Amino acid sequence: MKLEKPLQIDEKQWLGRLGVKGQADQHLRAAMDTCEKQLLQAIRPQGVYRILGLGALNLEGTAIQKHLAGCGEMTIMAATLGADVDRLLRVAQIRDMADAFILDCGASVLIEQVCDELEEQIQQQAGGFLTGRYSPGYGDLPIETQSQLLAALDAGRKIGLNVNNNHIMIPRKSVTAILGMADHPVTGYLATCGECALRDTCVLRKEGKSCAGF
Repeated sequence: MKLEKPLQIDEKQWLGRLGVKGQADQHLRAAMDTCEKQLLQAIRPQGVYRILGLGALNLEGTAIQKHLAGCGEMTIMAATLGADVDRLLRVAQIRDMADAFILDCGASVLIEQVCDELEEQIQQQAGGFLTGRYSPGYGDLPIETQSQLLAALDAGRKIGLNVNNNHIMIPRKSVTAILGMADHPVTGYLATCGECALRDTCVLRKEGKSCAGF
């Protein structure tokens, strides 16, 4: 399904991904304004979701099981900004790496905003209570799970979202996720650093941060 374009990029999240504390200076503000216009023109947001029983997929790892605890069903979802954003980022990487970094961070915020919209639609259409989103590669849920989710969603045909041999999604600015569903409030589960497959190489952890606090 096609999703509405966000009217703007969440500035606080964008600055956070850029590593900027406080307000942007005049030079950065001008660059962000230009990048925002380019991104909002390039994005073609689409999403798809499907409601499944808890045993419908082979989900490895203990953290995802904790995330789905107390749920009767789960929703799997995928969203993408589209291939034009990939092309915009590739051109920027050739012309100006500083702009490319700003664009990349802005696109990462945009895909999360698009996921928020898709999650709202799931909530309205399916009803009940949802956990937060839990994506492959987070905690001890293998990144290889991307392929299983995309196949179950028929995402290649429906929204043009595929995965390469390294389990990286194409277009790159895309997200897959699992949400638990229940007839009562559920909180889900935030994996600990000790459960994460990337704990030894995680940049956030080296900086004393975590995914939950980012």
